[in-house]
Amino acid sequence: MELKNLFKLTALSTALAATLGLAGCGGDININTGNETTTPTTPTTPTTPTQSAQELSYSGFATKSSTVVGGKEVWVLKGTLAPSTAASTITTGGQNGDLIVLGDDVVWQLDGAVIAGGDNENSIELSILPGTTILGGSDSYLVINRGSKIMAEGTAAEPIVFTSVEAGLGEEGEAGQWGGLVLLGNAPVNSCPDLTNCDASFEVGNYSYGGDDTEDSSGSIKYVRVEFGGFKINDTQEMNGISFAGVGAGTEVDHIQIHLNNDDGVEFWGGNVSISNVVLTENFDDSLDWTNGWQGSAQHVYIRQADNGSNRGIEADSNSDAAASPMSQPALANFTIQVANGTNSGGDDAEGILFRKGTGAHAYNMLVKGDVDSGECLEVNDDATVNNANTAELTMQNSLIDCVEPFKDAKVDAAAGTTLALDVEAWFNGQEGNLVGASDLTDYMPNSSSVALTGGKADLSNIDARLKNANYIGAFDGTNDWTVGWTTAIHDDVDTTPAELPVMTSCPVGTTASDAVAGLYKDSSVTLICTLEGNVLSNTTLLAGQNVMYKIDGGAVLVGEDKGTSATLAIQAGVKLFATANSYIAVSRGSKIMAQGSADYPIIMTSEEDVIAGAQGERGQWGGLVILGKGLTNTCPDKNACDASFEVGDFPYGGNDNTDNSGQISYVVVKYAGFKVNDTQEMNGISFAAVGSGTQVDHIQVHANGDDGVEFWGGAVNLKYVYLTENFDDSLDWTNGWTGKAQFVNITHEDGNANRGIEADSNSSGAAATPVSAPKLANFTILPGVDTPNASGDSGEGILLRVGTAGELYNVLVQGRKGSTAETESGECLELDGSVSSLVDNVNAGTLVMTHSIIDCNEPFKTSGTTVINTETWFMGQEGNSTSVVSITDGMPAANDTTLLGKGKDLSTDDSFFESTNYIGAFDGQTDWRQGWAFEPQ
Repeated sequence: MELKNLFKLTALSTALAATLGLAGCGGDININTGNETTTPTTPTTPTTPTQSAQELSYSGFATKSSTVVGGKEVWVLKGTLAPSTAASTITTGGQNGDLIVLGDDVVWQLDGAVIAGGDNENSIELSILPGTTILGGSDSYLVINRGSKIMAEGTAAEPIVFTSVEAGLGEEGEAGQWGGLVLLGNAPVNSCPDLTNCDASFEVGNYSYGGDDTEDSSGSIKYVRVEFGGFKINDTQEMNGISFAGVGAGTEVDHIQIHLNNDDGVEFWGGNVSISNVVLTENFDDSLDWTNGWQGSAQHVYIRQADNGSNRGIEADSNSDAAASPMSQPALANFTIQVANGTNSGGDDAEGILFRKGTGAHAYNMLVKGDVDSGECLEVNDDATVNNANTAELTMQNSLIDCVEPFKDAKVDAAAGTTLALDVEAWFNGQEGNLVGASDLTDYMPNSSSVALTGGKADLSNIDARLKNANYIGAFDGTNDWTVGWTTAIHDDVDTTPAELPVMTSCPVGTTASDAVAGLYKDSSVTLICTLEGNVLSNTTLLAGQNVMYKIDGGAVLVGEDKGTSATLAIQAGVKLFATANSYIAVSRGSKIMAQGSADYPIIMTSEEDVIAGAQGERGQWGGLVILGKGLTNTCPDKNACDASFEVGDFPYGGNDNTDNSGQISYVVVKYAGFKVNDTQEMNGISFAAVGSGTQVDHIQVHANGDDGVEFWGGAVNLKYVYLTENFDDSLDWTNGWTGKAQFVNITHEDGNANRGIEADSNSSGAAATPVSAPKLANFTILPGVDTPNASGDSGEGILLRVGTAGELYNVLVQGRKGSTAETESGECLELDGSVSSLVDNVNAGTLVMTHSIIDCNEPFKTSGTTVINTETWFMGQEGNSTSVVSITDGMPAANDTTLLGKGKDLSTDDSFFESTNYIGAFDGQTDWRQGWAFEPQ
């Protein structure tokens, strides 16, 4: 069909912006109705028609439409493109024999199936110039037959774009508005017993493909976008964004994007073609699919699925007949797969990778990140594939699974005809360099602290010459974004305005619903209360809604059971949760919490009084959050048989795995927790009991807790962007062997209602108890309260290092209240307590250090427990330390400050967890990382 047939003349008065999306081109869409006349130069002698440059170039193989898009004529391609014996017409574009060039001086439209060449006869080379737009109508697609080639080589500045007619006309692009791009080659496929006489039939149009030429070339596709394709013929015949059917290794494919396709993004039927720098976004079925013996490679592939709109990131098959040759066995490297939530309209769950039907593969540096409502992230299925996994025909190394539901096993199933089982988690963990834990990404890019940057497989080119060396996990190295400039829907063309939370009409499974009593709550929009209580023994997701709050009731809400059933409590961004007086959340060893808030929609955990009209939030009104892990704690002599008992509830924790993963806590605010059981048993805002480094913790706040803000009992969990405000006892407390890391921590006290900013212990038995507490801390700002006792008799102080702790502290600012009396100034700001001799040993051995820090206090130093250590001498004798007077406002230095800014130590060069800084304190004078999500005390 021609574009003009889409329009009615009554609609022509509207100038539609040309949103072809190719290189940010603009302009109007101008439509020639065909009724214009040419005025003769004289009454008797009409003007002699002359052909335009485009007519001279393209009339031999295309038809001029009467439509103009973006100031360019539209030329229509239809049927089979064949060689020509006429003289060359190539200027910008045109034809010369078996070469057809589609120039960027016009816009091209496909009408029905457009086929380049015959099947291994009458072959052509179809060249498409950079910046060219090709529009597809509802029944249109482009086929490159066996023996022909496509040379579509765009650039980052001028990509080639295949899109729908609707999108070309400025209307909304949607999946399935046209077909896609089909390449048919002469390479091997295992659906042909005789490769020398192979005519496999493509699923749409019955075109033939396959052969015995592994090096066959179908041309080159570079910097090409294919969007809004995938029309459906029936339930088994649907078009993919780009289909590679028997395509050989001589074909070059890099920098391609398939966006919003109605079936698969990219699919391979056999062949040996390799692809790299691939972006697959919001495709309906599988983003990348292979079958029938694909033996190519794929590297640097970014897959982002659509919530409630996608199935698998990778669906991988060989053949239902395990003996079919060649077996699918591609080499894969550096994938980032962001698995969506929910189920698409076909009833398929969003999932990560499925290996099945006897496929092999060698995969390296793969990163799969699932969300709270994602399906399984890695699955192996059927006997032939299990055999490949057991015989190293299917391998996966140096890869990272960060998912709520990480694995799904192959199982014996007589009805399905399977007789072999495979523990996929054990298979994955048993291979070199694989990790299960937090990926630490911002969108798709790894943060400088991400394990992905350092955990990749090195020397890939020596393993497979088709791969480039990229010794990081995932598609991105944290610095270079190869998607910029030529892709759509992942950069500045995305609407970043947060979507409004939905109105919920029912509570999630696992909670109990009740209507909110009118007038009871401060937020009058709340109409639904969902109560969570007891032992959570199945995966439960707390869904965010603008009219719902979650109630934690009945004492401890325990997620999973220790050494029994594990479960995951997932909490969506924007959830508001309150707890009754005796209640708290505890996450058992082996279970997870996935509390994934955002800057726009933080997760709030608070007391019942804080949400009830007429009441007020105060310290100690509920428990808090307790995470129990399998990490090391020095209270257990035998780490393999460790069951340390948590101080409230006697829940067991500890083990021998400091990389244990208890989930994720991001953008979470905990207020008014910390109830008191007795003088020795009090709840902290967030308690980390032997929690491992596989757990991701960032952007957390604990406000007005009745005991400590955050406390660690051993483990190696790391934290970043921590805001601890007005907590009663110690804001940050560690003991029993914590060896984690923390960066960007801001601590403020309420005068007369706080003790220490940091209280640091290891074990009273000294160095004999291992591991010794030895965290690594950077960029702290601590503002202790005044030196007047709180209700427990403790005064406001800065940092106390004692009970045998070691550790490294860098870029720390402690600024006390300034005055002349206890009521107007802080207590000591830095104290070393040598009562346990191993602390003295740590000082002397250099395992307790503090550099590039400032103590700005009236009472800067205190030494206790021994005369061997002089705190002031120790501090002032280390690099970059001083007692300078600083000027800050709400923790932030001025942008032109010279006391703090430029005086810090950059730890990123030695440890990838730490972000690069050159300043002292938690803030750089420009960016306030608390904004938008944190609660600001009045």
